[in-house]
Amino acid sequence: MEDPSIVKVLQENGEINDELDYAIMNYLIQNRGPGFTACQPSLIELEEEKKAIKMDIDHTFIDGNNQMMGLGIVGKIYFDYNTLQVIFCTPLEELENNITKLKEAGIEPQIRPKGKY
Repeated sequence: MEDPSIVKVLQENGEINDELDYAIMNYLIQNRGPGFTACQPSLIELEEEKKAIKMDIDHTFIDGNNQMMGLGIVGKIYFDYNTLQVIFCTPLEELENNITKLKEAGIEPQIRPKGKY
């Protein structure tokens, strides 16, 4: 399955509530495994005037100094705005390939802020 086609960006930046943040974290852990954090929510319109929340997926981990680190954006996840059901999430194989690409490109992990972002 491919990323849905975005017709229009309705709100480029935004925030999600704690309950949705928790549900997304659980979805990613259960369906893609640990090491992925959803970030940068935006409200978009897909085909047939369907509203959705799009979030990037960052490869994250805790380093030896107990700091949250992120390597970079490796995928996307989309939720239906009304039902909050997952429309699309980048497959694990593609997430892993994108992690490898970032590492091979010499990208260094950077400190990520604590809490939602």
